[in-house]
Amino acid sequence: MRKCEAKYLAMLESVDAHMTLVDRNLVILWANEKAKKIFGQDILGKSCCEALYGKKELCCDPSSCLTRQAFRNGTTVKRQSIKMKDKNGTGMYFEGTARVVSWDNVGKPSVVVKIYKDITGRKRAEEELRNNMKQMRKNLDGTIQAIARTVETRDAYTAGHQRRTTDIAGAVAFEMGLSKQVIDGIRMAGLIHDLGKISVPAEILSKPGQINESEFSLIKQHPQAGYEILKGIDFNWPVADIVLQHHERLNGSGYPYGLKDEEILLEARILGVADVIEAMASHRPYRPALGIDDAFEEITMKRGILYDPDVVDASIDLFTKRGYQLHH
Repeated sequence: MRKCEAKYLAMLESVDAHMTLVDRNLVILWANEKAKKIFGQDILGKSCCEALYGKKELCCDPSSCLTRQAFRNGTTVKRQSIKMKDKNGTGMYFEGTARVVSWDNVGKPSVVVKIYKDITGRKRAEEELRNNMKQMRKNLDGTIQAIARTVETRDAYTAGHQRRTTDIAGAVAFEMGLSKQVIDGIRMAGLIHDLGKISVPAEILSKPGQINESEFSLIKQHPQAGYEILKGIDFNWPVADIVLQHHERLNGSGYPYGLKDEEILLEARILGVADVIEAMASHRPYRPALGIDDAFEEITMKRGILYDPDVVDASIDLFTKRGYQLHH
């Protein structure tokens, strides 16, 4: 019997993992050298809570304890990521497995083997990547804000237009139940959707009277111009295409390509309606503000013709039921 036990422990010792044997009282009966090196040579006889987690008391939540789950269910329990402390109190991450390996004379689990694979390096690399991504996003947001301000300094009448349009579009997308990922893309595109207007002469943008056909033809080029500037930048969202399509309409009467229905990205359909609402509710060089009621009349009358019905409905609900207000 002792010879079998010795062979079993020798086999466990050879496994390339941190291993312990724990009894029903959560006391460590045995640990391989790899485990002792990390958690200390004195872990035998200690509770696994103290030796592995630095806690004097037992885990207060049995459902979160790998060992207790194994004893209770009599099965193998696995956890993808467990934070524990080494002998110096430094936090480490492990993949953990707890498996019943011995039963008493009435068939109750009596010993569990705990196997831990060190994934600290991977977890720290993931955390570093997340931090880098956050910093990149912060830098990108700052760049987008700077571009937006540059565009709006050329046209005093539309200063704030992109921001207000972005706020409406983001709120409408949220009202429609779209994911944060999609909403972030809409907001990113919204902040620079008129970027292409830097190619339009300032005197046309700020002209106090009605613009003529040739002037309007120049203005209609701004989605394409914006697209050409943005198409080579990797935003993680289809920002360039949203900017390109925000003046397209369901019936094909929009510009620059006369796209129809599902040919137009949902994000662009949302931004297009938000753009109309903000533009009609705000002052322009050639007219005073028409007001939010006129904007609602426009999108309601042309719902399903020019504008996506779901987007129109969500926009109306946003203002009438949610109390959303434009802030100039």
